[in-house]
Amino acid sequence: QVNTIIGTGWQNGMEVTLVFNAAVTVKHNTAGAGISLLLAGAADFAATQDDMLTLILCENTANGQKWREKSRAVI
Repeated sequence: QVNTIIGTGWQNGMEVTLVFNAAVTVKHNTAGAGISLLLAGAADFAATQDDMLTLILCENTANGQKWREKSRAVI
């Protein structure tokens, strides 16, 4: 399960693409040790092998710094 991504070393506007090698749930807006993820449809993503999820780090005054979903590929 992926709840957050550690924020150390990241700056607003940077992107990361996660490529999954097994089934895993990526959680929408869940608290944890890192920066939470805002996913499309405000829903968790049930990734399976070879799926991809691209996120961009953004900040606004209402939500603070969050990883926001830019795109996904379900294989």
